[in-house]
Amino acid sequence: MREDLKMILVLFFVCIISAISLSFLYTYTKPKIEKNLFAKELKLKSEIIPQAEEFKKINVENFYDIEECYDKEKNFVGILIKSSCKGYAGEIEYIVAITTESVPRIINLKIISHKETPGLGANVQKENFLSKFKLKSANEIFLKKDNINGKIDAISGATITSRAITNSVRELLSKDELYRYLKNKREESYISVVPLIKTQQSVLKPKTKIIEKQNITISTQTLTSEEQKEER
Repeated sequence: MREDLKMILVLFFVCIISAISLSFLYTYTKPKIEKNLFAKELKLKSEIIPQAEEFKKINVENFYDIEECYDKEKNFVGILIKSSCKGYAGEIEYIVAITTESVPRIINLKIISHKETPGLGANVQKENFLSKFKLKSANEIFLKKDNINGKIDAISGATITSRAITNSVRELLSKDELYRYLKNKREESYISVVPLIKTQQSVLKPKTKIIEKQNITISTQTLTSEEQKEER
């Protein structure tokens, strides 16, 4: 009986010490892990939309959380959206960069994680497949074998994976919420430019009047000198 109690107490203290050690290790390594993840994510964003230097997270109602992308001159150059879909073997997580046009197009597409079959569906992360999405609008993002207007070639031996990511990206790009958001952003940009145009016009008008007056003065002086010659 005593031996059993002794063994239980030993196991109890071993578990307590292990739990404290793991907790300490997690607390110590968490900041480094988060820093590495942030650096990895930033590198991925820079690869997707190279001209962007500033990223601003925005919550769009009834839509995804997005990131607005700005270049070094604070110009709005695109948006980033993270999403996922169910592939052949599991979830495929991806990030897509989209233009700010009235008909949005794909700037770039990258796979963040997947569980697809090596040598087949795993090729979904390769550039020779992902590059087919570049500059495509929603009505072009179909597999060629599924739609006459499709521009995407399926991965050999991985049609299910190819169709999953293609359909997911097309549906994302077709969302009414995305169109409304982009429309509002374009209107905001237009309004901010209008006062600048008015200011430039108001500054230029007085200069034009001054030049006209100078021409009249010169013309009058010329007539006066000619009259003086005639009198002589």
